[in-house]
Amino acid sequence: MPTPDTFWSYFGATLTYLAVLAIPGGLVGRAAGLRGWALAGLAPLLSYTVTGLAGPWLALAGVSYNPLTVAGVTAVLAGLGFGLRKLGQSRGWIKPGAEEPPTKWHPRAHYAVAACVALAVGISILVVLSARGGTTAVFQRWDTVFHANGIRYIAETGDGSLTGMGTINWYPDGSFYPNAYHLVGSLVYSISGTTIPVTLNAITMPVAGIFALSMVALIRQLGGRAVFAGCTALVAAAATTGAYESVSSGLLPFALGIVLTPLAVVALARFLARPGLDTGYVLALTAVGLLAAHSSALFGALLFAFPLVVQRWYRALRHKRLDGVPEGRGGRRVIGGDVVKMVPVMAGSALLAAPHILGALKFTSGSYPYYAWGSDLPVVKSLGLLVTFRQVLSAPQVWLTVLLVIGVLSLFRLGRMRWIGLAALGFSALFVLVASFGAEPWVISLSRPWWNDRYRLMALAAIPLCLLAGHGMAELQRWFAKWASGRSWVKSRPALPARLGLATAVFIVAASAVLTKGFYTESNAHAVSFLYYNGPEGEVTPPVSADELAAMNELTKMGIGPDEKVLNERFDGTAWLYAITGIHPVAGHYDPGVPPPDAKYLALHFRDYDTDPEVRAAVRRLNIKHVLIGSTPIKIGEPPAPGLRDLDGLGFLRKDFGNAGASIYTLTR
Repeated sequence: MPTPDTFWSYFGATLTYLAVLAIPGGLVGRAAGLRGWALAGLAPLLSYTVTGLAGPWLALAGVSYNPLTVAGVTAVLAGLGFGLRKLGQSRGWIKPGAEEPPTKWHPRAHYAVAACVALAVGISILVVLSARGGTTAVFQRWDTVFHANGIRYIAETGDGSLTGMGTINWYPDGSFYPNAYHLVGSLVYSISGTTIPVTLNAITMPVAGIFALSMVALIRQLGGRAVFAGCTALVAAAATTGAYESVSSGLLPFALGIVLTPLAVVALARFLARPGLDTGYVLALTAVGLLAAHSSALFGALLFAFPLVVQRWYRALRHKRLDGVPEGRGGRRVIGGDVVKMVPVMAGSALLAAPHILGALKFTSGSYPYYAWGSDLPVVKSLGLLVTFRQVLSAPQVWLTVLLVIGVLSLFRLGRMRWIGLAALGFSALFVLVASFGAEPWVISLSRPWWNDRYRLMALAAIPLCLLAGHGMAELQRWFAKWASGRSWVKSRPALPARLGLATAVFIVAASAVLTKGFYTESNAHAVSFLYYNGPEGEVTPPVSADELAAMNELTKMGIGPDEKVLNERFDGTAWLYAITGIHPVAGHYDPGVPPPDAKYLALHFRDYDTDPEVRAAVRRLNIKHVLIGSTPIKIGEPPAPGLRDLDGLGFLRKDFGNAGASIYTLTR
């Protein structure tokens, strides 16, 4: 049915999403001792941890997943964090404070950085809202229908298991999928009372703002300058390859995992600076949250954080000062101590995430096919795409490239954050391997957590590249402030030097906004618009058409029971039937991999209903009484399945509804 597309429906759903992000994770984080930017940054990830744990464990206990039971799980996890913290303090095992940032920011700096984060959130929302230029707000890319159906399934059934939502397409047993994204979405859907398309839009709109917040939390934790944090927040909101490109491809849980990845460093740095029950608990929850958001997010976080550990161990071997390490402790002892202290954290994470780990192992050994993309771009082109922050757009983001170059050239100024250069080098090399040599068997194996997909690897590489570009922007401010401080007109005014830092920062931000035309808002909106049209630049034909939405709305008036399935074509917009109306389709996903046997047989032979007893048996097993046929395929030029072509005039069907793009038939015998 036509979906509400009003300002207030999106506004209400977005506020609900922000509340769901802030409250569960905020309560758990505060109970475990998090404060300041660490709490603000980790709260969204911890909220995904809460929901990602609640869904599978409640399902195993036979308890429904809903806002009330999520509140209960939040209370349990918060109580556990509070108890561990108090236990450590009472026994003298921990002395809070060493894990806090090594440098202080002036109150004005906190306010300025908060303003940059707020601006980044606003830019992100504006980008997504501007992208919705069509007649419908329904997402059109490949996996979005699976996510949409999954959110509605969890909300309507209370089944938060890791396989339940897959039963919309892979019935009766479902299929494994890490579902924290969908569990949060179901809360937003249930609480806000909007439709599934509006819910998906609301969850998507602030995605680059979350990325900006994660970056700020990382920089603050490691003692970076406030200007560096604020600039990086704006770069994160401007870079197409950071969050927007994954969104434009419909990789919604993957995009979520990318924007949360920097927070792994925040939790790890706090634990290394002061190992304890509380910091270890937060680190364990962080790892579980990343795994629950998307399986590859934990792999990416481990790779991203590893250079930090390498730098720490290198400094230890050279007898340099380290946070949380007494003077004179040998390097090998430091390394051994770090490894030993990580063991209980890893064990705790594995125990909490047991359903996810076991489900993933079973899935990878199952029959679901794995197809490598086999990209073979020239190396020079791959490098060009990397440093210009784009793949889906033809125009490079030149000013971000300039900032990146400055950031690389001034890498030595990063101090304790020089490991970012190593992370950028490693992720960039991985992207080039997949983009240019993606058909090589060893490259396929190496990149399997990211499905051998160069678009996913580009998003991963964008994390350290955005940090370097933000550093470059901050260095411009430093140079400009140093130049201005030597001017005679500044020296002659006593009040100016004290305000010079803020003034030059505002100038650099304003100049960047002008040069990038509002931090590339228009070009990023164009990239995100592909999410609504499922095509290359210039393609404006949505697979889920207005005609198909009208036909779905008509089906809701036909008294279709909850145990019935409506036969539909897999590759047209009717796969959205459940997400839009709550009516179960035979094909609930565009994906043709391992379809249910009855669905596959009917797609090939349904026209032979009168002469094929197996067709009639499949219809009875699935309790099919109606057929819905759309017209616009997800794959451009894809013909309908042989068994669902040319149904008009067949004696066993009565056509009850038709328009230019969709038809509804009823079985008459």
